[in-house]
Amino acid sequence: MSEKESTRPVRGGRDRSLEQARGTRMSQQLLQGIAFYRNFNRFRPARVMRVCHPRVIPPIVVELGELVGLIYRSDKTLPGWPRAYIHVMQDPPRLVSNVDGTQLYIVGGSYRVTRRGIEG
Repeated sequence: MSEKESTRPVRGGRDRSLEQARGTRMSQQLLQGIAFYRNFNRFRPARVMRVCHPRVIPPIVVELGELVGLIYRSDKTLPGWPRAYIHVMQDPPRLVSNVDGTQLYIVGGSYRVTRRGIEG
């Protein structure tokens, strides 16, 4: 383990950035995102941030294949202690890329994200 790595858990739950955001006027979409996070993870987000990236899938994409499974790491239900979650897609969506091969997109399928996790 390098000097920069740590076995200590990452603090979750309370953060001043979220407290500061609460004191300002937040958009309905931001409030909806916070509620969605709390429902999925069962604790409030440690921080809320805006990111700048393209939000629209390009008109031309390259199909890479079916996304038959999905593996991700989250500290869902236990802040600061991430676990790996593995999902096998029952009706696989397609995995596509932009023409530069620098951005992936998930298209189609019949999955949904609920309090129980990714279903479908």
